Amino acid sequence: MAHKTLTISEEAYEALAELKKEGESFTELIKRITIPLRKKKLSDFIGVMSGKEFDDFEKAALEVRRSKSTRLERVKL
Repeated sequence: MAHKTLTISEEAYEALAELKKEGESFTELIKRITIPLRKKKLSDFIGVMSGKEFDDFEKAALEVRRSKSTRLERVKL
């Protein structure tokens, strides 16, 4: 089996270590906690964010998009 090396922060390592069951490898842990996420369809997330939380997220996403597009225009000139 092929192996990959991941670099994570100490904080992320500690968070994962706290979730790890006795005798469970980090590979097994990652597979266990990501399987439910991989099984979800995009449609499962419709309506998850709403109200002020969504408004704040949408505003930040649009600002990032505008910022990137402005930078790209300057590069093209």
